[in-house]
Amino acid sequence: MPLKSSLQEAENVEGMVIIPKGWFLMGSDDGEFNEKPEHEVYVDTFMIDKYEVSARDFAEFLDAGGNPDNRYFTHDEYSTVIGITSVEGKETETTKNPRRFVPRKGLENYPANNVSWFGAYEYCRWKGKRLPAEAEWEKAAKGNDVREYPWGYESPNGLKARFSQSWDENHFRVMVPVNTLPEGSSPYGLHNMSGNVWEWISDWYRQNYCDFCDPDGRDYDDIAAEISGVSKAKNAGSSYVPPKYQAKGPSVGSFKVLRGGSWMDSSFGSLRTAHRYWLMPLDRLSNTGFRCAK
Repeated sequence: MPLKSSLQEAENVEGMVIIPKGWFLMGSDDGEFNEKPEHEVYVDTFMIDKYEVSARDFAEFLDAGGNPDNRYFTHDEYSTVIGITSVEGKETETTKNPRRFVPRKGLENYPANNVSWFGAYEYCRWKGKRLPAEAEWEKAAKGNDVREYPWGYESPNGLKARFSQSWDENHFRVMVPVNTLPEGSSPYGLHNMSGNVWEWISDWYRQNYCDFCDPDGRDYDDIAAEISGVSKAKNAGSSYVPPKYQAKGPSVGSFKVLRGGSWMDSSFGSLRTAHRYWLMPLDRLSNTGFRCAK
């Protein structure tokens, strides 16, 4: 099925952007093994946050429901959100039994970081939203024209993405506010889809997009048909080739997908729209954040 040559203009709704339904090319035959094969996927209309979730907004969520067993978030010297307690009538920062949560002063509009998959998932539910599926995130990042980076094909630079930063040199300024770097926006106007913080995805991670993909890029339909004993026509709806409609990851797994690269990554490859990363859902790092979909 031919892809559209032009993109429909996205519409902002309550800080979210409408991504129109349609086909796009997911993955990359020129990328790493877990990006293969490049294949067409149909995604229904959905909405996704224009910006990554900020420290201000995530602190409000933690204030409302707490951080049970420190499952959602870790407060440490790298976090843009901190816990506050009161000692002799004076508020002070604490990592134990905080009375409330606030963004660090001056970092209110920086991305929430040190967030686990569970923290991202619960925040989105609290907002009446959800985490984006991997296919949704990639379509929102690249549009219909198979661009290598959200902004196109030019190599990343400091005006388009926040990457290759040193904490020792810049501390919290390794990141940038979530609404900055408009030159690096995706075709739908989403900011920081490359760099700043890795973004948690709803899907469980699998190594590649189908069970019997050929890493050399040959016709994986033929290989799948031979192994499964099912004709290519019937195989199109089986688990042996990449799912094409409302594609989702496995129903169970050990790792969750992250997308987009971060301030810490020095390789351009990590900032590509097709690049895939994975962590255990309880992991949380100084460069893990998220945005929501609906």
